[in-house]
Amino acid sequence: MNQHQSINPFLPVLDTWEDYFSNPDEGLGTTYERFLLHGIFSMIAEQADIETILEVPAFGMTGISGINSIWWAKQGKRVTIVDDNEQRVELIRKTWQKINLPAEVLCHNPEELPFPPGAFDLVWNFAALWFVKDLERFANRVKQTAGKVILICVPNTRGLGYLLRKKYAVDVPQIHLSHIQPKTVKRAFSGEGWQLWKQGIFDVPPWPDIPMKKEDLLARLKLNWVAKRLVAKRKNETGHSGWCILDFFSGKNPGMEGEILRYGMLEHAPRCIKNFWGHHRYFIFINR
Repeated sequence: MNQHQSINPFLPVLDTWEDYFSNPDEGLGTTYERFLLHGIFSMIAEQADIETILEVPAFGMTGISGINSIWWAKQGKRVTIVDDNEQRVELIRKTWQKINLPAEVLCHNPEELPFPPGAFDLVWNFAALWFVKDLERFANRVKQTAGKVILICVPNTRGLGYLLRKKYAVDVPQIHLSHIQPKTVKRAFSGEGWQLWKQGIFDVPPWPDIPMKKEDLLARLKLNWVAKRLVAKRKNETGHSGWCILDFFSGKNPGMEGEILRYGMLEHAPRCIKNFWGHHRYFIFINR
């Protein structure tokens, strides 16, 4: 792990992102989020003919950075990923090479995207918008670079987990909480021919919205025996004790999607429950 005096309790991935490239056990929560994204991707693919994808910024969620667009690559689409950290870019490149899938991974300032107008059918990001310094500038470049669809996923600012942790973000200069407010997102990415097509709350699992592995949460609650039992049960059933979606895409654990989505019983809960308990919101904009 990187050497820091302390790990930020609001978003520990700021200090621990590098660790996941050497130890890819991302935990149940992150793996669950990744599979739910596939459902949103499928919805977009049914609405528009998507051949080229740009994920920018790539850094945001807990776990291995830069792998959320693998689903598109598996469909034979052309994927480009942009991140502004040279070390992370190199690690992302190596990760894609390990799974033998093509992706162009570039180190560049997200606010100065070096692509011509309409270069990509889809431009998107997940839990990354609060790292953008100048939201208006970034949104304008995204609207110019995207040709058909823009997908923005942000933390649910009305969710219990977010509200309880929000105080820890006040003194973190990398995080801009104002950028992820629903009204701000809709205003930034609308206009100039773009309009909001669909929005919703997703990532509504039975566990709370906390930035740590659910196995670690059980340990902190002095329920180590439950965590160990779950891990042992899973290893006995699948031969895998950790969670990483790369095992699904590589074929090492083809049954992972079914294992994960069995926790999705609240994804279709009433909106009042999702507002309170949901972890993320999505906004899909289309070019009219």
